Amino acid sequence: MKASEQRLVLLLIILVTIFATGFATMRMLSWQRTLEKKARSVAMRTNETQQLLTEAPMWEERLAWLRSSQPQMTSVNKANNELDQSLVETAKKSRVTIENKQLQEPVETPYFHQVGETVLVKTEVKSLMQWLHELQSPESFTLVSHLTIQPVPEDAGKVTATVHVSRLFSPLKSAAENTVETQAP
Repeated sequence: MKASEQRLVLLLIILVTIFATGFATMRMLSWQRTLEKKARSVAMRTNETQQLLTEAPMWEERLAWLRSSQPQMTSVNKANNELDQSLVETAKKSRVTIENKQLQEPVETPYFHQVGETVLVKTEVKSLMQWLHELQSPESFTLVSHLTIQPVPEDAGKVTATVHVSRLFSPLKSAAENTVETQAP
């Protein structure tokens, strides 16, 4: 082999070594970034888990309150009547006029039963807000799932509102069946 050929082979070996080193370095840096992302993800999940564990007594207390306070539905008709009476009574107190009512389909899930009613009301904005606030106390298990407010063209001080009101009931289960399963992290 001539000296010039030896230099070319040596140059080729040096270039291959440089490219191989560069490629290996890029792969290692990519691997390091992936490991750092995974480490951050694990650290965040660990922090979230620790936060949830510190909040566990509060959530257990809330669950106990829910189990002891949430009413059980014995019949859909009775539940609908109770909701309707509650809406009429609170509307009278708040000076809200109910113009139209329509029952919603009852909903059953493993965790709650729901009855609802859609009402069309006409009143002043302040009275409407007071009525909605009174309806949604935690002890009543009543919620407003949809609200549409439109001004009344003839009377600038009044509005017409379509309100979907629902009441949640506990499913009829024994205390042993109505437990929440938790999994260890």
